[in-house]
Amino acid sequence: MPGQAASTRDHHVPQMYLRRFARRTGAGWQIAAASVKDLGARFQSEVKNVAVERGFYWGTDRDGVPHHAMEKFLTQIERLGASAFRQILDTGKLPSDNAMPSLPLRRDTRLAVSWWMAAQILRTTRQRARLDLLSTDANDYSVDVPSVFRSRNRHIAYILEMVRPLAAVIFHRPWGVGFSDYCLLTGDVPVLVLNGQDARDQMLAAAYWDIYLPLDPHRCLFMPGLHTRRRNSHWFDRSLKFHPGIAMAFNNAVSDVAVKHVFFHPDHDPTANIRMRDRVELEDDLSADTLPRHVVTYGFLHPDFGVQRRWLDEHPSASGNNAIPLSESELLHIVGTMAGELEEAETLFRGLTAE
Repeated sequence: MPGQAASTRDHHVPQMYLRRFARRTGAGWQIAAASVKDLGARFQSEVKNVAVERGFYWGTDRDGVPHHAMEKFLTQIERLGASAFRQILDTGKLPSDNAMPSLPLRRDTRLAVSWWMAAQILRTTRQRARLDLLSTDANDYSVDVPSVFRSRNRHIAYILEMVRPLAAVIFHRPWGVGFSDYCLLTGDVPVLVLNGQDARDQMLAAAYWDIYLPLDPHRCLFMPGLHTRRRNSHWFDRSLKFHPGIAMAFNNAVSDVAVKHVFFHPDHDPTANIRMRDRVELEDDLSADTLPRHVVTYGFLHPDFGVQRRWLDEHPSASGNNAIPLSESELLHIVGTMAGELEEAETLFRGLTAE
């Protein structure tokens, strides 16, 4: 049985998603990758050869017979998601066309993306490691399946239990479609629940905290959390414009939660401004406090405005930024305000988890 389960190459980040960060070549799709432990250890690869594990979604039924049903289930979600992503990202062709979709999104588009994001939150290698750390069956010798399948079965059962209610949580949140002049990257954990990535109650964390998903090198989904909505009344869908500094922070957050690799377009390398930190591996500590904390501020695009598609390929010069630098006192005031907001948000979240 273990040999059969090792015969398939299962992608825990779908190829249809990673192609958005890849360059089309005659042989396929080339994507750039870097190790999260050493960003200098980078390489280019076919999309089909990254974010893949042999036999990752094999499980066993009640009779101990191996099956690959989860891979087939996820493939269906990916197929619907691919069509929905096209509705969001590919509505224009000319350089002068609007790169931002009309909001609110169509209901079927929103539903397909909600299921895709829910599945992606649940299906990663980081999620499996988290479940393994929480498991109490390490000494349960009554489990009558080979040890190689215990972790897989537990993970598959968790996906099936959580994917529908988690999709509903995502569907009913306010959605922001964001644009960044500064290039975005993604990773082997592409959907980020900021400040709640490894929370024990994943459903509550996804309902409460901000959710971020890079869509391509310049566009993303950002769903403001309850604490943001309470402060700013962001209860409806908006188009967002992110400052380059926010985009850099998002890239760092992706790097922080990635297990092995971050990925980026070969022509859009944003790794120079990622700050490497001492990583605390999930296998060593499950506490969400080991990850940096985030408070996100951003501006809205006027409903009558958009972003020309040419800015998906043309990059404004960083030297052209003529913004007046803030004084030390102004910076300290901003930091103090944001720290207070984060402390208030975390206090409320801890209260919810204790109920």
